[in-house]
Amino acid sequence: MTAAPTGGRAEGEQPLRYGRLWKTLGLGFVGVVIYLSLAAIPRELQVPGVFNAGHLFAYFWLMIWFAQIYRTRGIRGLWAMAFCALGVALELTQGMTGYRTFEYSDMVFDFAGVGLGLLLARTRAQDALAMFEAMIAARSAGRL
Repeated sequence: MTAAPTGGRAEGEQPLRYGRLWKTLGLGFVGVVIYLSLAAIPRELQVPGVFNAGHLFAYFWLMIWFAQIYRTRGIRGLWAMAFCALGVALELTQGMTGYRTFEYSDMVFDFAGVGLGLLLARTRAQDALAMFEAMIAARSAGRL
């Protein structure tokens, strides 16, 4: 079996030195979103409207994180669809619990967060992990 022409990376994957770490952290972020979406929230911590921003930020973060690792439009599109499907599935699941509620508006904020992440992935924001790695490399080489 021969090595892939991309050096063992999946097609469209950004050549990051710590790629495995970034992927693992990304999956951890997905786990955090799932947990926070399904955990019971004590009544004293419930603040109206705050969770809309939370939905927007959570799904933005997931999208921009994975968009830094996977750079092709097609793969980013697959991640975007997966995150939108996750938002719908979690919202439906919340409606089945006795302590969370189903809200269409939450799905809208999830989708908006994914869209914002996709938009920013077309800017220099898509290079944040690569720039962080470069900063680490420069620091370890004594150039900073």
